[in-house]
Amino acid sequence: MPSQTVTRRAFRNTVVSVGLVGCLGIAGCASNTGKGAVAGGGAGALLGAGIGALAGGKSGALIGAGVGAAAGAGTGALIGRYMDKQEQALKEVKGAKVDREGDKLLVKFDSAILFDTNKAKLKPQSERDLAEFAKVLKEYKDTDLIIEGHTDNKGKKARNQKLSTERAEAVIGYLEAQGVERSRMRAIGFADEKPIGDNGTEDGRMQNRRVQVEIAANEELKKQEQTAAAPTSP
Repeated sequence: MPSQTVTRRAFRNTVVSVGLVGCLGIAGCASNTGKGAVAGGGAGALLGAGIGALAGGKSGALIGAGVGAAAGAGTGALIGRYMDKQEQALKEVKGAKVDREGDKLLVKFDSAILFDTNKAKLKPQSERDLAEFAKVLKEYKDTDLIIEGHTDNKGKKARNQKLSTERAEAVIGYLEAQGVERSRMRAIGFADEKPIGDNGTEDGRMQNRRVQVEIAANEELKKQEQTAAAPTSP
């Protein structure tokens, strides 16, 4: 009957819509640690069930949920676990402050630890800390690095720009000498453009004088995750 057809279509469209919204909601709320595998599985099950219902009613929904859960469990989990382990290893590096931003790691070194005032030559004691940092980077080689130099707002802009760039490049040079591949690294000097503290106070200016390393999954690791997340036949 026409009314039954309309009702069934409406139901199927609702299932697919709920699956998509549920997938986005769970993925958006999940952390990027080990919880990502659980959330990915739930999101995949919702989406798979919706698609399965559209194709084959209840049985299709059950099959779709199983396939979706398996695919979803791989999505986000591989990179998340990789970064979890690297994060823990980096927290053992002296002088490094490690923060998590999604699937990226942000490692901060105070400039006072690495360099003398207005200098871009690494202090001898800082080289020991960076050597430990390099060991972790070599162990977790499926990542790319952006090394950022930052200053406070004291002095001329051009001088701060030059100093921040030279400091970032000095860190790259040392890491490369320790065996970290140059192709993984890029240096950027930001001068005083990205403060994290109040430049009106000495403490704030001290926070702003820093070298920060952003660590993110490289293309190879992303491909591995895509392969792991690819759905398999029921």
